[in-house]
Amino acid sequence: MSNYTHKTMTVLIPFSLMVILAGCAATNQSHIFSPIDISVGSELEADIEVNTNKKLTGTAYSRFLFNFIQLDGDSEFADGYGGLGALGRTKSAAAYKAISQSDGDVLVSPQYVIVYKDNLFIQEITVTVTGFEGKVNSITKKE
Repeated sequence: MSNYTHKTMTVLIPFSLMVILAGCAATNQSHIFSPIDISVGSELEADIEVNTNKKLTGTAYSRFLFNFIQLDGDSEFADGYGGLGALGRTKSAAAYKAISQSDGDVLVSPQYVIVYKDNLFIQEITVTVTGFEGKVNSITKKE
């Protein structure tokens, strides 16, 4: 056996053993899947006092990249107003501003004025909302 072959074997055998012993590993955890159907229903009735003499107004501005990633603008939102997407977020921010300037709990009969500028990749949205101040007196479960 030549010296070159002996050196090659000396390196190749430990390397091969290391590869065999290290190997690859995979972990799989399975479980029995069965659909879970949970349904919760509750009908609530709210007693809301609406002040038709007090109109609330809020304006919000947002700038989005690809109508998805918010670059700047308002970052506080009122749940339940506006809807989905960039426009919905801006409407929700305007509603938040309108409600937060009063002692009211809800914005009743909101009406939106929307200015939408689409500059290829960048969308600029300005929303002004007006509505009446509503205060929740009580919430009860419907009979």
